[in-house]
Amino acid sequence: MYKTAVLVIDMQKDFTVPDGRFYYPETTGIMMKTFPDKIDRMRELGALIVIVYTAHASDEEEINPELTRMFKDGKKASLVEGTKGAELDERIPYRKDRDILWRKYVPSAFFGTDLDKVLREQGVENVLVCGVKTNVCCRATATDAYSHRFRTYMISDMLGTNTSEINDFHLEEMTKYFARSITSEEVMERLEKGEF
Repeated sequence: MYKTAVLVIDMQKDFTVPDGRFYYPETTGIMMKTFPDKIDRMRELGALIVIVYTAHASDEEEINPELTRMFKDGKKASLVEGTKGAELDERIPYRKDRDILWRKYVPSAFFGTDLDKVLREQGVENVLVCGVKTNVCCRATATDAYSHRFRTYMISDMLGTNTSEINDFHLEEMTKYFARSITSEEVMERLEKGEF
């Protein structure tokens, strides 16, 4: 049984490697230097690690053609199943014997899935969100975690998006309403003390 789950969102090559379609050196590039070690440490301290990934069908079409950022010629252009960009970054530690690997289909890992039920069955009360992008899938997942009545946190130094300013803005907004911003150091201190 686990009291705390760390949801690791979309740490896939479209976001995590320099030639990825949406790689942001200012945030994700810096974050990746310590991210794997922090995940390992949180696991050692008793957190449930949930590796969440997205894999769009290659023929998935945009429902609103005015949205073009994640699409090309009307089709999904990132995190497309079977492409290099959709592969999990091998630097992200995944232990098959302990961690959960979870596929999502839309920005939130909770929407249209039974993730809330799976976490409750594990005894989870606290949900900590990290990964990419802060203002898209991480924010949507954290908002839904709160909506499912989990105590929800966003790990500020383990989140990446276009710029540090965008990152900070969304963390400030989330802390007002749905999910407190917290550093990885504070997470580990709380895990060590049994507060998480």
